Amino acid sequence: MSRIIGIDFGLSKVGIAISDPSGIISMPLETIRYKNQKELIEVIKKIALEKNVKTLVIGYPLIMIYKFKIVMENNNFVIHLEDERLSSQYAKKIMIQQDIKTGKNKEMVDVLSASIILQTYLDREK
Repeated sequence: MSRIIGIDFGLSKVGIAISDPSGIISMPLETIRYKNQKELIEVIKKIALEKNVKTLVIGYPLIMIYKFKIVMENNNFVIHLEDERLSSQYAKKIMIQQDIKTGKNKEMVDVLSASIILQTYLDREK
């Protein structure tokens, strides 16, 4: 199994997580700030190429993901949608348990949310 990227969309930034090569564990990777969807697509394609990824798990229900989904499918990515409604709250809870302030670490919330979305998918696919 190859690595999989998990994505937590926001209006100006996205959290990115990646699985281990065996597809069992999700790890936070980075937060990407972007100005437009074209820029975001190019950055994600670059990361996917560097990490040899062809499968993306995208948190939804954010409306903008559907255009992104179509563009990425047209670039030969396999796309899976994963419900992300509680991922940010769960990420904040994890951070609070570790005495990390959530207000000053919003990018960490995004990347942990992406990791939670990806881990949910990985656990279900076992």
